[in-house]
Parts: sequence; structure tokens; C-alpha cells
Amino acid sequence: MYLSRIALTNVRSMESLAIDFGISPEAAAGTNRRWTLLLGENGCGKSTVLRAIGLLLAGSDALPELLGDADAWIRNGTRQCRIAGTLVTAKGEPREIALELHRGDGLRDIFERNARTLDALDAAIRHADRNYFVLGYGVSRRPPEGGKRLSAPLDDSARSPRARALASMFSPDASLVSLQRWAMDLDYRRGAGALAPIRAALNQLMRGMNFSRIDKASGQLMFHTVDGEVPLGQLSDGYQNMAAWCGDLLYRITEAFPDRKDPLATRGVLLIDELDLHLHPVWRRQLVDFLSALLPHFQFIATTHSALTAQQSGEGELFVIRREGAKQRPTLVPFVGEPRLMGVHQLLMSPMFGLASMDSVVVEQARDTARKLQAKSTAKGKALTARERTQLQRSTEVLRAAPEWDAVPGYARQQAALLRELKATIAKQAAQSAKPAAPEPAAKSRPSTAKATKVARATKTAEASKAAAPASKPSTTAAKPASTPTLSPGKLKAAVKRVERSK
Repeated sequence: MYLSRIALTNVRSMESLAIDFGISPEAAAGTNRRWTLLLGENGCGKSTVLRAIGLLLAGSDALPELLGDADAWIRNGTRQCRIAGTLVTAKGEPREIALELHRGDGLRDIFERNARTLDALDAAIRHADRNYFVLGYGVSRRPPEGGKRLSAPLDDSARSPRARALASMFSPDASLVSLQRWAMDLDYRRGAGALAPIRAALNQLMRGMNFSRIDKASGQLMFHTVDGEVPLGQLSDGYQNMAAWCGDLLYRITEAFPDRKDPLATRGVLLIDELDLHLHPVWRRQLVDFLSALLPHFQFIATTHSALTAQQSGEGELFVIRREGAKQRPTLVPFVGEPRLMGVHQLLMSPMFGLASMDSVVVEQARDTARKLQAKSTAKGKALTARERTQLQRSTEVLRAAPEWDAVPGYARQQAALLRELKATIAKQAAQSAKPAAPEPAAKSRPSTAKATKVARATKTAEASKAAAPASKPSTTAAKPASTPTLSPGKLKAAVKRVERSK
């Protein structure tokens, strides 16, 4: 199952907003893009979109646990709201579903009003719990409390399975499944081989360390790090949060598809609020590729504030939700172009992010101050006050110490010089090989008969001498061909060594 379209009407701050998840309007039905990234300032409604999708796909059992106050979903000044969506089955068949809420509705009113949609969705879910499989993660993806009893259930058994799969999107108090307890339970029930998917995923995601073993005496997962073998609980908060989220994700999918040889190859929808939360920039650049490889048949809908994450988007995958117009209502604006072919600074200064400058705040303020004071003293011909002269001097000192935004660091200049050298060599070699042989110059005047006879005799003598010479010794009088530069491995290594020595 994939989500093909979502439309929100009077849902919280949004009067009307619709997102089409198809590859393009001309594409065949059911051909959805895998990634959709939503940008936007805080309070513009990004999280609302994800929660609305989760609520629509939750089903009757999970709906009461996730809905909360129904009136809180309805935009101020209106009486009702509607969430409508189009699903596409594995066979490419469309399914229209909708959820409508009215002010003052109780649970019975909601179920009666939406009976047709809920019955159809529930019938599909009853046929197989994994039908219309959906997972959602909110911004409070926190590890479980360390003090929980080992005898307590792995998951919150009081909730329905679909509510548990979406709980952190709707409640900041929802905790994730304990990776340590699940790994130990899996090892006990199925043997060490069952830990292979966990090991592979954690090793790929948590760069710089590897999952080592389970210390059954202490009940901890051990990791190889540069500081030696360290338990999960002693890793940094960033590593612990990533391990907890990754572990919960693997648990939900493998438990939902226990009969599949490769449960990670199944279909589903994954919703992630603040995709790159707590991540180092290096991890942010790798997370989209990691999830795409880990879950090759999932559809991903996520929000972000990071240009590094947005830069991984393909054409048609990036959108911004921003407030526009006199009433400042949230509007969806697609990004025109392909972010993954752009520089991070280009994205930051695009309308998507709206930064006016790549300078720091201090440098930008100094530049503005210097510009205003210089304009006053030159254009208007007014003398600066003592205070203004001091401000101009300080601003000038800041600007003199600050590098230009497009300045190239030393190591990058060396690399660029090497690339220019190699590029010039390749271009010269290509030009020489493509250059046609030069024609022999025409004689300026016909020589006299006597002179022609002498030339002919000299030519015959030279040819006879050349024929009599050993084959291993070519004539020294023969013209040498022009030397053609070649990009041999030896020359390439020498060029690299020259750059390294210059560092």
C-alpha cells in the first residue's frame, strides 16, 4: 500500500492543503515517489500533515487512542474539518478514504459519521494486520526508561498495535521499545543468527562503532568503539537516540511480518517528524540513503529543517509549507529543480530557506553598519560623529578579519590546482590525438635542371644509407614526432605527491 494523495480542509491552521505523492501527473496510476520532504518554519503545520496521515490510516481500534480532543483538530472559526486520502494497493487499485470531524462530536458521533471509510479500512486490516502498514515517529523519539522491569512487556500492550506504531507522533510521553531487551529476547527465542538485521543496520547507521555482542550477565548491548568495548548505555546521547529509534523501527517491522524471510523488503508508509533530529551533519548526509537501502519498498514522508537533508532530495520530492497572503495561511509550495545537484549554500539562500546572507550575524551586522556610515559620509557629505567613527572602525576591523564567503581554504586550493593540471593534460592529449597531419609545404619555385639533378642524387644516397643501416638504429636525421603528453598512472601519482609535499 502507498499513499497517493492527501487533502486537508480546515484542519488546525490549514484552510486547504493537498499533496500529490505521484511521480508526475503523466505517470501511470500507482507509481508513487518514494520520498517526500516537507520544509517550513515552526508553526506552519508540517507536523499536522504527518499526524493527519497517521490518523487517517489508523483504523477504528487505534483512532480513540490517537485522536484526543476532536475539536482541537478543527480550524478556529469553522465547524468541521476533513482529512481525505487516496491509497493505492499492491495491485495498483485506488482506495478513497476520508475522516470528517464536527465540533462537539463524541466518539460515537465520529464512528457513525465515518462508518463507510472506517469499515472498509478495518476490513482490510482484519484480513491481515500488516495491510495498509504504517509507522510514525514524532520529535520525542526517546529511549525507554532504564528502570523498567525485565519482566514487563516489551511493548505497551494496553494500546492497539497500530496505535503503538504511531504513538510517538501524538504523545510526547510515548517511549520506544527497548533495543537491549528486544535483542536479548530475540537471541533467546531464535538464536544469535536472528540478530543479523540489527547488527547490519546499526553498523551502517552508527558510523565509527560496531555492534559487538550481548553481555548476558549485565543485560547490555556492547559496541566496539575507538575507546574499546562500551555498553550502549554509556554511548553519547546522539548514538543512544539513533540506536533506540533504529531498534524500534526494526522491531515494529519484523514483528508485523514474522513469516517473511526478509521482513524489511515489505511495503509500507513511514512518517518521520524532524527526520534529522539529534544528528551530526555527516549522519544527516547519509540518512536518506540509509533508509532507502534498509527499506527498499517503503514510502517515506518526513519533515526537516536541515539544508543537508533537503540536499538529498530528487526532483519533485521537496516542498515547503509557508504562510502567505494577508491572512498568513499555510500554503504548500513545491521546489522547482533538483536539490541534490545544488550546493548547500545555494539551498540556504533559495526561497525555500530564505537566508539573505551566508555571513554570520556579527559579520552581517558589521557589513550593514559600515555600509550605512560610509554612505552617510560620502553621498550625503555629512561628517561622522565620534561615536559613528568608532562604530565604523570596529565594523571595518571585523570585516577585515572575516574571510570572504567564497574564499577557498588552502587544502581546497591544492586539490583544485591538481585537478586543473590533470584536466589540462587530458585536454592537451585529446587535442594532439585529434589534430590532422600537417601537409608538406609547396615548393616556392621550380629548381633548375642541374640543381634538381643534384637533389635527386642526394636523395638516392640518403635512402641507400638508410636502407643499409641496422634496423635497431633509426636514422638520426629523421624528424621526431611531436611529444604527446600521456596521463599515465606514474604521472598521476607524481602529481598527487607534489600536492601532498606542498601541504
